[in-house]
Amino acid sequence: MSPIAAASWVTALHATLIAGAAFSTIIAVLLAAKSARQKRNKSALYEDADGVATEETQSRYNKTIKWLFIFLGLFSPAGLGTAIAYGVGDIFEQHQRYRSTASGCCICIVTANVIVSKNPVARFNVALFGAFSSIMLCGNVLIEHAPLPGTPVQRGFSHSETSRILAAVNSIVALVTLYLCLSIPRAPQLFLDGRVVQPVNSVSFISRNTFSWPSPYLALAWASKQLDFPDLDALDSMTRAKDLYESYMSWGPKYGIFKLMIYDHAMGLTWQYIITIIDAFIILLPQMTMYRLLLVLEARDNGEDVGYRLWMWVLCLGITVIIQGGVNNAMWFISYCRVNIPWRIQLSALVFAKAMRKKDVKGSSSKDKDPAASVSEETLLGEDPSPKKEEDEEEDPEATLQKMRQGVINLIGVDANRIAMFGTFNNAFLGAIFRLAVAFTFLGQLLGWQALLAGIAVQAAFMPINIYFSKRYSDSQDMLMKVRDKKLAALNEALNGIRQIKFSALENRWQKKIGDVREEELNAQWRVFTSDVILLMCWILGPVLLSAASIAVYAVVHGTLPPSVAFTTIAVLAEIEGTLAYIPELTTNALDAWVSIKRIRDYLNTPEKEDVLTPGDDIHFDNATLAWPSDDEVGADAFKLNGVNIQFPTGELSVISGRTGSGKSLLLASILGEAEILHGSVTVPKAPPLSERFDTKANKGNWIIPSAIAFVCQQPWIENRTFRDNVTFDLPFDEERYRKVLSACALEKDVLTLSDGELTEIGANGINLSGGQRWRITLARALYSRAGILIMDDIFSAVDSHVGKHIFENALTGDLASGRTRILVTHHVSLALPATMYEVQLGDGKVDHAGFVDELRRNNVLENIVEAAEEEVLPDEEVIDEVVDDSQITQLTSGVEHMRRASHLSAIDNAGTQDPRKFVEEEKREEGRIKFSVYGKYFKASGGPGFWIFVFTVFAGYQGLLLLRSWILRLWTEKSHAEAMMITTQSHTYNRYASAYVNHSTMQPIRVSEAMDSDMKFYLSLYLGLAVFICIEGTLRYLLVFYGSIKASRRLFNQLTYAVLRAPLRWLDTVPVGRILNRFTADFNILDSQLAYYCSFLIYNGLVVIGIVVAAVIVSPLIILCAAILFSVCWRYAMYFLAGAREAKRLESVAKSPIFEFFSTALQGVTTVRAFAKAQTYVDQMFKKLDTYAETCWYQWICNRWLGWRLTAIGAVFAVVTAALVVSLKGIDAALGGFALAFTLNYTDSIIWLLRNYAMVELGMNATERIIEYGEIAIEDQSGADAPAIWPTEGRVEVSDLVVGYAPDLPAVLKGLTFSVERNERVGVVGRTGAGKSSLTLALFRFLEPREGSIHIDGIDISKIKLEDLRSRLSIIAQDPVLFSGTIRTNLDPFNEYPDHELREALERVHLVPSSSAASTIAVPDSSHGTQDGTHTPGNINIFRSLTSTVTEGGQNLSQGQRQLLCLARAIVARPKVMVLDEATSAVDKATDELIQRSIRDEFRNSTLIVIAHRLSTIADFDRILVMSDGKVAEFDTPKKLLETEDGVFRAMVEDSGERDVLKEMIMG
Repeated sequence: MSPIAAASWVTALHATLIAGAAFSTIIAVLLAAKSARQKRNKSALYEDADGVATEETQSRYNKTIKWLFIFLGLFSPAGLGTAIAYGVGDIFEQHQRYRSTASGCCICIVTANVIVSKNPVARFNVALFGAFSSIMLCGNVLIEHAPLPGTPVQRGFSHSETSRILAAVNSIVALVTLYLCLSIPRAPQLFLDGRVVQPVNSVSFISRNTFSWPSPYLALAWASKQLDFPDLDALDSMTRAKDLYESYMSWGPKYGIFKLMIYDHAMGLTWQYIITIIDAFIILLPQMTMYRLLLVLEARDNGEDVGYRLWMWVLCLGITVIIQGGVNNAMWFISYCRVNIPWRIQLSALVFAKAMRKKDVKGSSSKDKDPAASVSEETLLGEDPSPKKEEDEEEDPEATLQKMRQGVINLIGVDANRIAMFGTFNNAFLGAIFRLAVAFTFLGQLLGWQALLAGIAVQAAFMPINIYFSKRYSDSQDMLMKVRDKKLAALNEALNGIRQIKFSALENRWQKKIGDVREEELNAQWRVFTSDVILLMCWILGPVLLSAASIAVYAVVHGTLPPSVAFTTIAVLAEIEGTLAYIPELTTNALDAWVSIKRIRDYLNTPEKEDVLTPGDDIHFDNATLAWPSDDEVGADAFKLNGVNIQFPTGELSVISGRTGSGKSLLLASILGEAEILHGSVTVPKAPPLSERFDTKANKGNWIIPSAIAFVCQQPWIENRTFRDNVTFDLPFDEERYRKVLSACALEKDVLTLSDGELTEIGANGINLSGGQRWRITLARALYSRAGILIMDDIFSAVDSHVGKHIFENALTGDLASGRTRILVTHHVSLALPATMYEVQLGDGKVDHAGFVDELRRNNVLENIVEAAEEEVLPDEEVIDEVVDDSQITQLTSGVEHMRRASHLSAIDNAGTQDPRKFVEEEKREEGRIKFSVYGKYFKASGGPGFWIFVFTVFAGYQGLLLLRSWILRLWTEKSHAEAMMITTQSHTYNRYASAYVNHSTMQPIRVSEAMDSDMKFYLSLYLGLAVFICIEGTLRYLLVFYGSIKASRRLFNQLTYAVLRAPLRWLDTVPVGRILNRFTADFNILDSQLAYYCSFLIYNGLVVIGIVVAAVIVSPLIILCAAILFSVCWRYAMYFLAGAREAKRLESVAKSPIFEFFSTALQGVTTVRAFAKAQTYVDQMFKKLDTYAETCWYQWICNRWLGWRLTAIGAVFAVVTAALVVSLKGIDAALGGFALAFTLNYTDSIIWLLRNYAMVELGMNATERIIEYGEIAIEDQSGADAPAIWPTEGRVEVSDLVVGYAPDLPAVLKGLTFSVERNERVGVVGRTGAGKSSLTLALFRFLEPREGSIHIDGIDISKIKLEDLRSRLSIIAQDPVLFSGTIRTNLDPFNEYPDHELREALERVHLVPSSSAASTIAVPDSSHGTQDGTHTPGNINIFRSLTSTVTEGGQNLSQGQRQLLCLARAIVARPKVMVLDEATSAVDKATDELIQRSIRDEFRNSTLIVIAHRLSTIADFDRILVMSDGKVAEFDTPKKLLETEDGVFRAMVEDSGERDVLKEMIMG
């Protein structure tokens, strides 16, 4: 560079720096002025969107600011003074005199503005501009006293010592001012709801960007070894679910979800892109610095005096490593913490909030695309389509899963994560473009266009392969996701139907079914792995062959290969390795994210529950046509209620009756606004929103809100919370009202029997309650509510006659019901008749009769309605342990007894020192590091020690080849450099290479000879051959690890499936399904897809670090000492990091399950939630759970950033030490120095990735640990003798002195029970709550093992035979029917063992379809959705006429009665010798029940029947009746003898029954 050009260059730099300082000063003044104009109460605490400060944190902040102001006040004037003294002297030329003075003035002005700023945020921003001005001042001094290489030395170097001292003082003052400005905290520490808010927005610039603020969390994790959720700080406003949701919704519906995500996160994305561009431009700074250092070394080898320049570049090498690492760290912070986590939380919040607003579509849609699509034409004709036709018309499984609950949950579990991960890496497209542009520009200057073009051509030759396998990889990923959805659906159904599976001994078949889907998943995963291996091959081939081709062409063109060129080329290509290969994978990830965006968009665009009701003063229907909700138009074949004209009286009891499937629940749904109103109108009083009810201020005088609604669903919906909380349902606790409600619902005795009284935790769906208790709790919830309108669906089905009468007299007609509008669906019309004001009878898709009871009685219609309905008979269940009469029930609310119970409950209330036991235990978390046994089990499952030794050898061989390649390159360049020195002069050599970086592409290539000499051919052939071999072995090593991963996943999955399917019922009841699914899905996804990569990269980076140290030791053994010290520091940091990251990962695993469990629960009870106007409450609760999950994710990534910054600094130290030794030690030439430095520059990344992958392996092993934990649970005893092949042949059951209990530490529930059942005998079992009826059933199927006594069936002790043999030979139909999604056929015959005609006959036997001989006389309950069961009205189609008709998840498109009948049909198909029925027809009307009982008598004539009776009429004509009490036999004889027994228990039941005369006639004949 000429002196004139150099002077112009320096002048331009000076002008730029002065302009920058002036600009920052102007901005700072404006910000300070704006802050000064703002009025601020000095006594007020600081507050912003993140939270509010406390007096303590505000005081601490003020003290910090005060001291910083003092130091700024001292240093700023001192800096101005030295700047003036430095600039006014006659040291420089006239035009240079005032540069430093101007910069010093800028600093002083900015500092003053920092001090006068009132607002903390404004002060922080002004301080940043002050820091910028300080940097400008330092830059001025640096340029004047340390000119850039290639520029002439300025005169300032030769002038007085005074100028140098002033310059040094000026620089020190500027640096101190810079530090002080960057140390100013942004705001006081903030709090939100009593919790500390993450201080990322409160700390200083230095603390934020060096990630010092997470240090207290890591110190706590290191000290305590186990953290809990309260130890994590609350999120800031940019990451909280509620703020993100409201921010998204504020944009309105004018944009699509993709645009809204971009707009709403524009700031985070902008910073992500800005830092990405900066990172791309500075990514090669260390390599450029190394190149300059090698050039100077070459000049020194040529004998030139290099002076200070070597040490300057050594120092610059460390600085550039820190700068590059710091910017890269900041980019990842933005990508994860400002894009990934907010995106995922926001999308999850949007999906859940939508679920609370969406139409509750459980059944068919009219369009084929709907997974519950209407039946085909063949079905309408009553024919089955052919198998081929069915297969052709099979719907997309993904679409079906989308409609299922688990499919909706997958939107937040899978799709939101996909989109968020794309957001994390979306900047890689832009980064790749800029990185490649910078790298290729530099390489073009370094190598020349010929060599660069050759390298790019080689890389481009592999692009078609890369693109093809990228698409194959994308397709494989899509296939994998679909199979995972399929696996999830199978697992979800298995776990939800686990009782049915275990009762039927179907564990092996379900394990095979799940295993088959799992094999599909593993095959898809292997396809992904093989595609990725090819992509990894391209990733390895890219930089290896690109460098080989470029270096070879350079050597051919120039005839020589200098070390500065060779090793810089390798270092540059190593830095950008994989960028070209990664672009296709980024594209596939973008396509995956787009698919997920469309899935979420489609869900968010589904129809919402509209306000279709007309506000009014009462509830009435005006010529309304009603249908169940559909996402599409209601089809012609959908069930409808037509021409409904009803007016329910206000404040009175109205009863709706009708046959099973007549549409009673549809009528109630329309009152709730949960149905489609196709014609006419439905008028309902409009309830005030929850925000206007002011529940916290409710009292006796204003408790009831006349227009508010409470709903009791046909299927009781119970949450996993305490008994009391399920009743109060988030309303204020009014003890007097609460006691009245418990009494009215006959729950007081139940509370006394619960382990912790009203504070007893109830499992999800009331799993630890009986059916009657669940129903009564839901009724209590409605009675306790503030609703003036009570909508109740069949509340008498699961309670006995005593409780039914009690509920009728105290709940439906008592004080609690006074003045409230009550609309009740029931088959038990006569029970409610005395208080009924209005009666509605439905039938055949229309209202048969409706009117006031007196009017119907006058018209002689009422008697027919009563006869058609189920009469007063109620299930004999759930009240007290002894037989009591009506007067005794009345006493439940009287005098001393009431006070005693109230006192007992109050005692529980006040027992603050004794926490109630949890039914659902907290999820277990291990402490400290992952145990070696976990690693051992994983490595054993994946192939054992021999396999992993072989893998390590292959990886070590690959790293050895890389070292050998660099060593060969060192020998080659050393020889080539020596030859070049003999051909040209030293000065020519130096000038040539020194100018290579600046303008090499304009130079003409120098040809030494037309043909390469023999050495060139040798080294070139050796280098290229080695490159090819590196690619082959590099690819093989990953394939080996992937193989081991698949093997381990298969074994551990089989082990987990085996254990869970055979776990004891108590374990399955107390562990939420979501927690188990989390193991099968999220944890196995890590095990299948991620852990193999983590293990591979851990081994690879570990060997890379070893290779770096070996390369450095070759230069000097002293480096090994430095490397050991620095590595020990790194290891200490890594262990510190791992303590925090491991706990955050464990907390994240625990925090994930409640989200899915809560989502599933809310979806199940969405109708109830909306009826009570609690939707927003549930949305807020979900927001809190999402926040908890986000906190754990945040800390995982912040720990990564904390570690990354510190390891970057250590890497910079290692680079400086290595470079210093290269420079200072004798005998180290440029070739050897390049060999060492090329490896050294990779030290930072390698050590970071080594420790990070170690951490990821540790965290991945956390998933393995959780899987193994459940895979090793205690299972049911599978041992025993094989039962005879045709056992049982007769069905004789003998129970002798049977004593059983639910757990060893719990008292016995059956206490010496003895009775026998003869061949083909029908025995009814009756008794009160706690009598032991359910325990007897569990003992028969060996869910409870006998402590004493025995059960013999056909002479064989059932405790001596295998469980599978026992349960597969018996059969049970429970009160709660279990159906699986699929078709009628798959539910009747899940494993295709019976022909179609037998399945049709079974449906006929339970009267779901008419038999050919009775089709014209038997009314058939039809259905196409829920309780919209069909009728003979045109358009209402009986879906049971086709075995291929769809059954949705859990049988939700069938009524409760139809589900029971379908389960009964399933039992008829199997025809077991011993059958247990737990009131299999409790939810059907009387007429249908009579037909069913007749079928049971006929179909099971050759079977032994044991029936748990809820209707006395069901067992009145049985051979014998077993009356149980307190786990013992109270009575056991024929019904006639029991009825004749004076003071007998059974006789008292009959006398108390509402159909006493009918029962006596049945029994006595």
